[in-house]
Amino acid sequence: MSIKTSIIIIAGLFCASTQALEPHFAKYQLSINGLKIAEETRTLHKLEDNFFYTANAKTTGIAALVKKYSVAASSSFTIDELGVDDISYQIMELEDTQVKENYSIDINSKHFKVVSNLTKTQPTILTWDTKPGSVVDPLSLFLALAHDLEKAPDKTEFFYQVANGQSVKQHHYKKTGNQSISLNQKTIKAIKIEKIGDGDKLEAYFFPEYQYLPISIKQVKNGRDYHYQITNYQLGAL
Repeated sequence: MSIKTSIIIIAGLFCASTQALEPHFAKYQLSINGLKIAEETRTLHKLEDNFFYTANAKTTGIAALVKKYSVAASSSFTIDELGVDDISYQIMELEDTQVKENYSIDINSKHFKVVSNLTKTQPTILTWDTKPGSVVDPLSLFLALAHDLEKAPDKTEFFYQVANGQSVKQHHYKKTGNQSISLNQKTIKAIKIEKIGDGDKLEAYFFPEYQYLPISIKQVKNGRDYHYQITNYQLGAL
């Protein structure tokens, strides 16, 4: 699994209230087999009924000495009775200042379409059909889960259509209960979510006091342990 997948790894009817997500700033740290390799900053802004979510990640420490790697991603979406519903998504991956991957898509769930935009690594316009319901992207996915965990506390199964610029795939997640985990040298209770289906094992822990945001995401692939953990959180527009 690439660093990009790890750090940007991060539907049913829900309550009509749409005020679950408020502007905030969060910083995360990625470790592989216990070695800290990258940091990421995520910021959520709101303008009228639209939300804008950005993420900027880069290698740090020894990893940065070996390879300078960065990822910048952005997502715009609305929130309605079905939850988070994307408008657009884009991501640019740089390796030693050279563009390695760059994808950009526009999403219209009401017309069941996702359309790509032209970029350096996406030289042709592609379209994908979607199923009825909302559509999210790899960046807004965990915000969608955070929103749905708060608005539907009794719900245990979550399904999302995820568009990433290369495909549109169905994701299935299951709430498996509360679990005690360590955060900032304190033991807290978080909601455990597991990804269901084919692929690598993934589990995420969401903290109600942080707007139900994920504070820890763990994945095991090819014998490596990937750990994505929050290090700072601030509520409010910056």
